[in-house]
Amino acid sequence: MSADGGRVPGPDLSRRVPVTSSRRPSTSATAVSPAPRAAAGAVQRSAGTTIRIGGWSAGVIRGGQDEVDACQDAVQWAGPDIGTEDGYAMRTVVIVGHDYCGFDLFATLRVGTRVTVGTPRGTWSYTVYAHYVTPGRGAPAAGLYWGDLTLQSCVGPDTGFSYLVRD
Repeated sequence: MSADGGRVPGPDLSRRVPVTSSRRPSTSATAVSPAPRAAAGAVQRSAGTTIRIGGWSAGVIRGGQDEVDACQDAVQWAGPDIGTEDGYAMRTVVIVGHDYCGFDLFATLRVGTRVTVGTPRGTWSYTVYAHYVTPGRGAPAAGLYWGDLTLQSCVGPDTGFSYLVRD
């Protein structure tokens, strides 16, 4: 249990780490980000999970704050394996990324936007049904993860959430 009465903190998306990857902030969901380049001597991952929003795509890895700060991939912060989520049972997959790393579009996707997530086990399609912006960057996210899939990123001085239901 945490010091604030049991609320579990969400990712700290307010951090300002230097952007060292080739991923740069996009200005729209249709912008295509270049693939991150592996550093010399880095281990290349095999094909894994990819999130696609229009013509934009990014890899998705499971992780915590260090992976978010690395600015290489979107990070599955919480929830069950993708494809096994159930928003009605509060089993929500949560994918996050810093706005300045190119994941700003997660914060305010338009209602009706289609998102696909492909994994080695299959590909699932989701539709945005709502979004919400809460004051403050890196604001506590307890109680703000809803639906089958929640996408989270900062937007300006605040933190935004897009809520999706699996098709």
